[in-house]
Amino acid sequence: MKGISQLFFAVLITCSLGSCVTYDSLVNFNEAPGIPDQPQSITNYEPIVIQPNDILEIQINSANAASVQPFRTNSSSEGGNGFLVNSEGNITFPTLGKIPMKGLAVEAAADTLLKLLDPYFEQEPIVSVRLANFRINVNGEVNNPGIFPVQNERVTILDALSLAGDFTSFSRRDSIMVIRERDGVRTFGHLDLNSTDVFNSPYFYLQQNDVVYVRPAKTKTNAVRDPATRVIPWISVIASLTVVAISIIRL
Repeated sequence: MKGISQLFFAVLITCSLGSCVTYDSLVNFNEAPGIPDQPQSITNYEPIVIQPNDILEIQINSANAASVQPFRTNSSSEGGNGFLVNSEGNITFPTLGKIPMKGLAVEAAADTLLKLLDPYFEQEPIVSVRLANFRINVNGEVNNPGIFPVQNERVTILDALSLAGDFTSFSRRDSIMVIRERDGVRTFGHLDLNSTDVFNSPYFYLQQNDVVYVRPAKTKTNAVRDPATRVIPWISVIASLTVVAISIIRL
């Protein structure tokens, strides 16, 4: 009976080798400090600003449809309403010509256009500006990696992970890297979703064209390492099971 117990224990250890992911590692925001009971002011959000190589989708509407015609274009490859921000930060707009856009939030860009258009309209037109190329690249240990277009300019790391199908069982929630390029400078941010401090990170709110990389846990990297190295632990387990089996037979 003792030998059977030893065999069961050995088999249990063998099975557990492939399932070393703990419960705590699967839970977000489970480390101190805890989630506050009171509302908090948001101080780390930075509005999206227009950068070179952005594509602006600009819509102009007026009660007088004829007055809008001089400001329409069909020359864009982005569907007729897309305006590329060149390396100097300008767009070329019908009738109005070159307009500086670099560094402006989309609301400020709409206000700039509205002021320039005002002399051409009897009634104030409606101007809307949107980033047509706002997208986020999410890859690594997520269920559905890829590049995702974003309609809402206020997007968080949690939104990005949801778009990518959330974490897998092998994701490192304490080691998420965000790669950001802005004004010719590349920066790297590191987020820890095990901690509530993540809400205060400057990388919690994402910018256009950010790259999000979720690192795999060691249990995953061990599973896909060199096959020759991977076989060695199993040889040891098989040898141990053989010894226990022989002991049982001799009882």
